Amino acid sequence: MACCVEQFSSASEWIDKNGFHVHRVDSEFQGEETTVRVLLPDHYNQSEQYRVLYVLPVVAKDNRRFGDGLLETRKHNLHDVHNLICVSPEFVEMSWFADHASNPDRRDESHFLKVILPLIDQKYGTIAAKEGRLLVGFSKSGWGALSLLLRNPELFHRAAGWDIGIRVDTGPIEVADQSERIRDIWGSPENFERYRLSTLIKTRGKALGDEARIFYFNTDGARAEGGAKIHRLMIERGIPHRYLREPKRPHRWDSGWMPEAVGFVVGD
Repeated sequence: MACCVEQFSSASEWIDKNGFHVHRVDSEFQGEETTVRVLLPDHYNQSEQYRVLYVLPVVAKDNRRFGDGLLETRKHNLHDVHNLICVSPEFVEMSWFADHASNPDRRDESHFLKVILPLIDQKYGTIAAKEGRLLVGFSKSGWGALSLLLRNPELFHRAAGWDIGIRVDTGPIEVADQSERIRDIWGSPENFERYRLSTLIKTRGKALGDEARIFYFNTDGARAEGGAKIHRLMIERGIPHRYLREPKRPHRWDSGWMPEAVGFVVGD
């Protein structure tokens, strides 16, 4: 797979120094251009169909201060072990994978569903159906993975979220700084409820069926209590899922949790 940029490049597509295929994306749902990076199995064949693992970013654009999910995927050889196309999109702002109520340049869910998914299905040999789309993330993107699955169970098969940014859900939303945060990210309390995990579990959880399609990977620390509340809510609502609480480890892509999370979404 390794190839220099000069061997394959254009204004909109190239291969970067890590060997990832990169696509430049001009989306009506983002305020400026972004990119999407793609890691292919070593023996990728365009005529075959592959499942796609969407490795959801934690921060905006090409910021990698919490590590690089795509590099971590390759380090553990997860793309080859599970024969996956692995995709990491970008967003202009730090994303919670929601459409903002009033800002047309922060429609992140629409960008992902209406631009990124069709792009990948068009460019690569994918299983372009629910069974072929898997989600993994942590912190804010862990929230995003579960939100995307619960809101779109017909589009995605499974989602794993590690050390999810859950306090915005389980904390008191009437507190001033919490209320301000909700208005900044979602635009309004009403729009927040459309993406709030606890609300989605209550209103859409049953749509996931009788199969465990969620892995809530919890760790000790600031987010542990909220994660336990979400776990108990899924039990109360009869939502099949996998739940694991473990000792605290660094809040990063490269702290060792990825193989188990990906193993769940692929069905190991």
